[in-house]
Amino acid sequence: MSDTGFTVGLTAGSAFDRSIEEAVFADLDVTLRPVDARSSAELSERLAGVDAVIDRLLSAPYTAEVLDALDRCRIVVRCGIGVDEIDVEASTRNGTYVANVPSYCEDEVSDHTLMLILALERDLLRYAEETRAGRWNRRTTTAEVYRLRGRTLGLVGFGTIARLVAEKARGFGMDVVAVDPYVEADAMADRGVEKRDFEEVLEAADVVSVHVPLTDDTRGTFDADAFARMKPSALFVNVARGGLVVEEDLAAALDAGEIRGAGLDVFPDEPADHFDDPPPPFESPLRGRDDAILTPHVAWYSREASDEKRRKGAEEVRRVLLGGEPKNAVNDPT
Repeated sequence: MSDTGFTVGLTAGSAFDRSIEEAVFADLDVTLRPVDARSSAELSERLAGVDAVIDRLLSAPYTAEVLDALDRCRIVVRCGIGVDEIDVEASTRNGTYVANVPSYCEDEVSDHTLMLILALERDLLRYAEETRAGRWNRRTTTAEVYRLRGRTLGLVGFGTIARLVAEKARGFGMDVVAVDPYVEADAMADRGVEKRDFEEVLEAADVVSVHVPLTDDTRGTFDADAFARMKPSALFVNVARGGLVVEEDLAAALDAGEIRGAGLDVFPDEPADHFDDPPPPFESPLRGRDDAILTPHVAWYSREASDEKRRKGAEEVRRVLLGGEPKNAVNDPT
């Protein structure tokens, strides 16, 4: 702490609204330092001397070198769920908490999952594009449109978001199976879901939806072998992390007719969006395909979710600055 109070780095440039964070710290002597960094080196330079960090953009990785440079920092809060771009081990070694905001967008992400499933299953984009072009073309209808009732949804991972997806999918009459080594079969059964192993989920599902974190063990889980196990009529949806999927293998599976379509909100190589105009370019082997719906990592977004993650992130910092512990720490540096 400086002689005049605390300095909190806020990785959102000076043009970004700070009213929510200012309200959380209104009764404390806290200076918010807005930071716009496009590299780890810039993070090290522009966050030097801060007592805490609220990361709203995740515009560059928090490498060990960054965390070593933040020698006074007590906590780095990721205003989001994933912390795979933060070297948690280095933070722990330096006595710095890492925390996230795990529950701010559960409804939004589960809604987005169902939106992708519905749009793919109902061939929505093809219909909408034909009509927008002024063509009343019901001939775009193909045999590859199915009713949801009676179809099987396979969930890979059965955390909170996946459970909401299961609940909403069952409302459409879908049968649901899931794989998660950390959830017992009885707990799944209580929610009307049947526990299967990974291969069984892939082979049984008409739609496979991914809801696991990105770790060394899960990276590249969905590769050529995984797609080859799926039904040729199956759909694949990923709103979790792009690194779970080998994009080239997914594109090849679509080309070969091994699966029917894909809906993705996350990608292995996502541009760092600083809300520049024009937006940064996006490249993917899946871009421009008729059998893939791609959205730019926005499944989390709603006005309510955006405000909630900012408020909860600032509240985590407040707890630590006042001598407490964060509610959602992902490490134990004490």
